[in-house]
Amino acid sequence: MKNKAFTLTELLITITILIIITGAVYLSYNLSQKAYRESEKAAEISQNGRVIIERITREIRQTKEIAGDFPEERESALSEITFEDGHISEPYHYIHYFKTNNTIKREVIGYYFSEDSEKNLQPWNAIPPSGQTLETKILEEAKIIGEWVDNLELWGSKEVNIALTLKKQDKILNLETKVFGRNF
Repeated sequence: MKNKAFTLTELLITITILIIITGAVYLSYNLSQKAYRESEKAAEISQNGRVIIERITREIRQTKEIAGDFPEERESALSEITFEDGHISEPYHYIHYFKTNNTIKREVIGYYFSEDSEKNLQPWNAIPPSGQTLETKILEEAKIIGEWVDNLELWGSKEVNIALTLKKQDKILNLETKVFGRNF
């Protein structure tokens, strides 16, 4: 009777084929996971940028006026904007968007004269009585509205131009838009 066993050569060939197949499956799985993570990162950064732009543009469209000296040219662009809230009936509430670290924050502020104990709100360009200054009062605490912001630029006169650069790890997204105010 003859022994029915594998030779050493057959065993080595079988193990080699098994290793190649296992390696190919692992590589395929690893590549699909990497592609998934990359697409998830791109979608997340895109969604974040869209939310930031939509929120700022919606509120600028309704504003009565932009506060302060606002640059006309991109070379002098600011990373913040303050404008009067056009969504409420109470006067002199100003929305302030600003970049800090890698986030965009939104707060509502008001201005008052330094010796006014009741802190009655004044327009942003009010001239204080002699010996007083125009002070800022926080009406609504700053809240984060977007993350991964690498750069924010705001400029323009008849329209507000917004350029936003978001960066998360190696993904970069550049967004630009123009906002035409209805009331200014």
